[in-house]
Amino acid sequence: MVPTLGYVLAVGALGVSSKLALRTLPWQGLLVWMGAGYPIVLVVLLALGDLDVTLVGDTWWAMASASLAVGGLIALYVALGTGEASKVVPVSAAYPVVTLVLSALVLSESLTFARAGGMMLVVCGVVLITAAR
Repeated sequence: MVPTLGYVLAVGALGVSSKLALRTLPWQGLLVWMGAGYPIVLVVLLALGDLDVTLVGDTWWAMASASLAVGGLIALYVALGTGEASKVVPVSAAYPVVTLVLSALVLSESLTFARAGGMMLVVCGVVLITAAR
């Protein structure tokens, strides 16, 4: 659970730090700085002997995931560049709806009444946060 909480804190802060950076940088510049962090991570993983680059059957899913991560960040940066962080970030936080639907369709995971109710709470929460002044 600790890594998950770290993710929540990082993504929560990302909206604010990105909005601050976009005051003087275009989204492309922000993307360059984000991309500059990945080689550092690769060097650390290499130094720790924790890097394994192999082509296996599902490697293309890793490539698809990387493309989705980059594309999603670009979309977030463009949205933050033109909109209010207090609205853009909550709307972006509605992604569990997409995950639940796709996991039911693609991974054959069950979409229970409780999960459907949770999706509705997420959507209602986004509407409340973005509509509030």
